[in-house]
Amino acid sequence: MTSTVFMLESNKFSTDSIEATLVCPKCNEVFSKEFPLDLEGQIIEFKCPVCNSASEADLPYKSPEEKESLEFDLDLEEETSGEEFEENYL
Repeated sequence: MTSTVFMLESNKFSTDSIEATLVCPKCNEVFSKEFPLDLEGQIIEFKCPVCNSASEADLPYKSPEEKESLEFDLDLEEETSGEEFEENYL
């Protein structure tokens, strides 16, 4: 594995992926990359899309409570969007 690490600026979880905003340790460029949710909490190695140098990234993970909250929010969003559709179009 490499000795350099991408700095994680922010992350956003969805039901099937993690969108991470990272900073390259070599060129200091900020970029976003999407990872499968299966890689949650793992350290992975990949190349910077700007300078092509290989580095590692420590992907974040959600605690069970945070996962439950995300699922609840998504369920609530689906219920609300259906009601709005009915109000606007029926």
